[in-house]
Amino acid sequence: MDQSRRQFLKLIAAAPLVVPFGLSASPLLRYLKPTTSPLGFFDPADQPGCAEILGFTMNDFPQPWTCIPFMFPLKISAFNPEQFEVREIPAFIIRTEGNEIVAYSRVCRMHSYRCFLTYMPEPRKDCGCGRKTGRQCCCAIDVDNPVLMCPCNLSTFDLANNGRVIRGPAVRAPRAFELEKRKDMIVVVRPEPGEIVG
Repeated sequence: MDQSRRQFLKLIAAAPLVVPFGLSASPLLRYLKPTTSPLGFFDPADQPGCAEILGFTMNDFPQPWTCIPFMFPLKISAFNPEQFEVREIPAFIIRTEGNEIVAYSRVCRMHSYRCFLTYMPEPRKDCGCGRKTGRQCCCAIDVDNPVLMCPCNLSTFDLANNGRVIRGPAVRAPRAFELEKRKDMIVVVRPEPGEIVG
């Protein structure tokens, strides 16, 4: 009897502490996951996604190496009245020689928004930049398929090999976009996981 009375008194003494600790836990949890709603700490993570459906059909790509520039509307959680922000990410969607559709961000990973990748359909040709190495322009590449190139640092990416770096200081391929096939549409879903571009 004496033991249960002691436990009851401890419980009564500790009860007023539950409210302050509970109230202080809420800001701490909101600090750890800032865009969460109250009591929504165990909701899925706030991942960037597409603000609107962006779709293409195979008719948009009449032949291999067709390249279409587009702006990807990236929706990001933010501290504003709308609770999100939409950023436009410049990108290319390309039909490769094997009829595969791929999409890459045009933002150079090394220069952020100061430099945008360009699509070179015939990389062996002189692009007219005026920078010569011997008889050829320094942009000329010894590959047979189109490439993406950063005009700032001349990093070049082979589109036939998943954007593999074939020249320049870049260490990684350009950021790719995840694509989904929905009926007869090819939908650009989101950028590959990693740092947010833009």
